Amino acid sequence: MIRSLWGSGTNIHLLKGGLEEQAATQRAIARRVAAASEASTSSFGTVLEAAATGRTPAKPEIDLQVEMASLAETQLRYEASAKLLSGAYDKLRLAIRDRG
Repeated sequence: MIRSLWGSGTNIHLLKGGLEEQAATQRAIARRVAAASEASTSSFGTVLEAAATGRTPAKPEIDLQVEMASLAETQLRYEASAKLLSGAYDKLRLAIRDRG
């Protein structure tokens, strides 16, 4: 009986998996944005050395507008999943309370 409430394939299990996936996506986007930010704040020594050797420092090809839009979309999905999961837990609590 309990397995049918929390086991794999249930709404609660799927919603929790969705939350974990969205959180991982948010962390990945945050890492990419941080890497782009670090690349844009190169030290004077690094820039000077690159100019002296005729090389340009490698910069990651990251479009911050695209990354921020992805972050906003991921946040909306996370909030929707959290709201649905909260509703599922509320229904479960109600069922337990009414039974007892």
